[in-house]
Amino acid sequence: MAKPVTLSNGRVWSTRSAALKFFKDMLARYEVGETVGLPGDHADLLALLVRYDAVLAPGEQGKIGVGVSHFSKQWASAEGYSTACFYVHRTDGTIDDFSYVRAINEG
Repeated sequence: MAKPVTLSNGRVWSTRSAALKFFKDMLARYEVGETVGLPGDHADLLALLVRYDAVLAPGEQGKIGVGVSHFSKQWASAEGYSTACFYVHRTDGTIDDFSYVRAINEG
């Protein structure tokens, strides 16, 4: 049975697959190093972070932190892999990557 995905900003997809495709396509619209500039994209990513933080295990640090300044597309590397992903830039100057896949699949 298909499970809908709903974000706090009111955006709804009828399936996880549709939501994953939406954010994959959004990521593809931007070049590595580019700031996410469209206001709708920013709003959707911010709502996705709310969902992401809601699925974290106790003790895991949330991605929103002190507040979000903007988002960008950057390279993330760890343990033998490198992939382009979204990064959150916080108002205190800190940055962190996050997985839209995790936010959708675990939410």
